[in-house]
Amino acid sequence: MKNIILTFTALLLLETNFAPVYSQQEEKHDFRQYLFPAFSVSVVKSSNSKPSKLLLNYNTITENMVFLQNSQYFDLVTSVPVDTIYMNDKKFIPLEDFYVELVYEGAITFAIQHRSNLKEPGVPAGYGTTSQTSAAGYVSNVKMKSGIYNINIPKEYEIEYSPVYWIYKNGKWNKYFSESQLIKLFPEKSKEIRQFIKENRIKFDKPADLAKLAAYCNELYR
Repeated sequence: MKNIILTFTALLLLETNFAPVYSQQEEKHDFRQYLFPAFSVSVVKSSNSKPSKLLLNYNTITENMVFLQNSQYFDLVTSVPVDTIYMNDKKFIPLEDFYVELVYEGAITFAIQHRSNLKEPGVPAGYGTTSQTSAAGYVSNVKMKSGIYNINIPKEYEIEYSPVYWIYKNGKWNKYFSESQLIKLFPEKSKEIRQFIKENRIKFDKPADLAKLAAYCNELYR
């Protein structure tokens, strides 16, 4: 896997001749670490450049955008800041050193940071079983931006999806992992939000549910 720095002029040159059918090499690629099961034509926008198109996917382990060119996988590193990426009918923006998917935009914006942990395989525990309680652990360098996990991951490794949820409120991004942490971000309306979550059976791991909750929160603060 390689990092490659692209100017937006170079990105424009990559717009043409995208085939709707993926290569045989891509079909054999292990996509467990990616957000989507295949690379798709996506739109990359910058505030001061013409939109461009690339075959993109999102690596949830390295938390890098990855593009496919000539059957090779590259981390997307541009010479100018990326403003927005549209991929698979979803909208992504950069935040800190990763991207988040915007599930609802308004005065209060809700977003998801798609990330995963790469878990090492366990060790034999006897009688044909495997133990992950004593020797298995999380690979320490999965957050490195080297892009080494854009290649196939050994089958014995496990990928554990572990998203982080974000809310943009009063000019500041706040992250949360649970219902109680979310409610603390809305102290004036905690009772109403807690009741809405219960009555509507809101699941944080479902973007449609988060969008419904976000719309309700925006209504409360109008």
